[in-house]
Amino acid sequence: MTEGLPPHMRQLVEVAAIVAAAGATADWLCHLRGDMCALRVIKGGIASVPVMIPADPDCDPELFREAVKRLEAVVERMGR
Repeated sequence: MTEGLPPHMRQLVEVAAIVAAAGATADWLCHLRGDMCALRVIKGGIASVPVMIPADPDCDPELFREAVKRLEAVVERMGR
């Protein structure tokens, strides 16, 4: 599904799928130094703490996997 997309688009697809599956929306706050993005999950009018997501998942795949795990944990906590 994401083959052939540039790295930042693959990142958006994966993050959007996680957030949408939880029935929430995402607010990309900004691109920060070091090619990181801050993202808040919004569900039921409540915004999460920012989750740092690497802009390029290919640059450091392990860091991206860790960020996805943090995002999934935030989404799970908001679902309670």
